[in-house]
Amino acid sequence: MDIDKLRLRIEELSQRFGVDPPDVVYGEPPQGADCTLKRRGKSSLIIVGATFETMPEHAQEADLAWVIAASDRERLRKEGVPARVARSIGAAIGITGVLLFFLVGSIVLAVTASLTLLIVIGLPIMMRAQVYTLDRRVAEVCGRETVHRALEYWQENPPRMRGLYRLVMKLQPSSARRAARLTSARTTPFPA
Repeated sequence: MDIDKLRLRIEELSQRFGVDPPDVVYGEPPQGADCTLKRRGKSSLIIVGATFETMPEHAQEADLAWVIAASDRERLRKEGVPARVARSIGAAIGITGVLLFFLVGSIVLAVTASLTLLIVIGLPIMMRAQVYTLDRRVAEVCGRETVHRALEYWQENPPRMRGLYRLVMKLQPSSARRAARLTSARTTPFPA
């Protein structure tokens, strides 16, 4: 894989997204992933694995577009889960924990129940919102067709992840649901 050629593609896409281009290295992303984004302070790093070059070009382009869109923290915070929704989820989980503590009298049970609610309800809601936000952003910049073709590719060739990464993938919406949601959203391609 020619890392310099890949770096030029990333710089071009970053310019279209209006973000500073993340650096790119050839390495070992999480098992089953073709490439991943790693945050380093205010900068970001894209780690590209061996399977990336075997993907069709349209899937490579979409993969890079998603990680570049994810590198824009400000936009994700602004367009992802609204702060009031995140605070409401946190407050509901906190109140549940406090009520359990007073009803049962066990701090361990209250903390365990609160963490379970956070993992089972809070995180999936926030992750789904972030995935849909990234889909919309990539569709705005690269066009809906790019996103739809990539989602079809990943539906036919699902990533084979293990452990925690597999759980994260299970909590995300399916490719079919993401495509349907994108179809119903109003997005226009970015002018070239």
